[in-house]
Amino acid sequence: MAKEGRVRKVNPRDWPGFLRRVIPAAVWQAFLGSVVAGDDPRVRWTPKYVLLCWVAMGWSVQRHLSDRFREGRQLLAVLFASRRRPGGSYWGLVQATRRLGTHGLMRFWTCLRQQVPRRLGPLWTWHGWTVLAVDGSRVEAPRTRSNERGLGRAGRVQTGPQWWVTWLIHLPSGLIWDWRQGPGASSERRHLRQMLPELPPNPLLVADAGFGGFELWCELLHSGVDFLIRCASTTTLLSAAAWAQVERQGQQQIVYLWPRKQRAQLPLRLRLIVLKRSRRRVYLLTNVLDSRRLSRAVAGALYAARWGAELDYRALKQTLDRRRLLAQTPAAGALELAGGILALALLLLQAATAQGARVRRASLAAVLRIVRRAVECTRWRQSSRWFVAALRAALRDDYRRRRSKRARDWPHKKNPPPPRPPILRSPTRRENALIQAVELYYALDLG
Repeated sequence: MAKEGRVRKVNPRDWPGFLRRVIPAAVWQAFLGSVVAGDDPRVRWTPKYVLLCWVAMGWSVQRHLSDRFREGRQLLAVLFASRRRPGGSYWGLVQATRRLGTHGLMRFWTCLRQQVPRRLGPLWTWHGWTVLAVDGSRVEAPRTRSNERGLGRAGRVQTGPQWWVTWLIHLPSGLIWDWRQGPGASSERRHLRQMLPELPPNPLLVADAGFGGFELWCELLHSGVDFLIRCASTTTLLSAAAWAQVERQGQQQIVYLWPRKQRAQLPLRLRLIVLKRSRRRVYLLTNVLDSRRLSRAVAGALYAARWGAELDYRALKQTLDRRRLLAQTPAAGALELAGGILALALLLLQAATAQGARVRRASLAAVLRIVRRAVECTRWRQSSRWFVAALRAALRDDYRRRRSKRARDWPHKKNPPPPRPPILRSPTRRENALIQAVELYYALDLG
């Protein structure tokens, strides 16, 4: 242990040195160059202090915001011992973050995620695509009058105020690529539209039945995004084949989506893939028409991996224990939620930096315990040279279990019925004529 009051030199194997490698100086320069900095010398909360404090608060095990803030401020005082200390009140942090805005926290992650493809290497692409999964979930908020007025009610009569989060997950690694947040009644489809310009090159979007719709799929096609989305009974498809033929072919069936309210536009030409899961069937629609490029086996593996987005939500709500926010107002709650998501994203990025391609087997609970221990060692000026070795070993076990880990009687377990199959009907004479014209157009376009 270093002597009291003496600043110990940072070792690259210590956690502060490792954090500097995860967030290089070029990222800070790019972020600070995009932020309008004030000229008041009395301001103690710089954008760098604000971001690191929210991240430290997101990793904290404390149950109150004041205790989380105290630990985050102590960490900043140790990391930047030769600089002016940050402010001493949580309300000052909130005021400084309001000047930065939630979009400022997202802008920092936009600058940082440019390092992700290089850190993942061959794991960045999967089957020739950059595979991303999109999903949404709600986060509870306190039942204060301010939250009830600002967030409203997003569901049943007795539902309290909630936040809605929609994010994009890089499926091979589980890293968060982008996210949007809003009140509980927000539309996850609108959030996805806002994130389309931020997609990486050559993307393949995997989603559940909640992201269906003619307009959204048209926008994906115009944006050059390949997709694999589950369809349900709310989708009506045009096909001359009967259900028996569709079930038999499995992956070769070309169908058309042409709602009656969208007859002014051309129908969408898609491919219907049927996955057989014991007695159930999963119906997927994709704009990748070549079965050699996207076979049924590959489509099944990609859709099964979509569960990674659900696991990240479980990590946010259960592992980090951020199922319910603590802020009493919508403005402070938005900052707390964005800080928690940024803390989770940076936690995953540290695991990917240390583990490389093995990050798909990373145990986030073990990574969180290691990071929390390293933060405590840094706060008390102790050595953390064990950090990198411990982080590389934080992997899930690979032995085969003989019984399920699921609880036998879980009172809050949800058992929603599976989506019903889409409606398949034969096109009319007029629709057939237009479909033939579309077929000719696609044939000429493809040469």
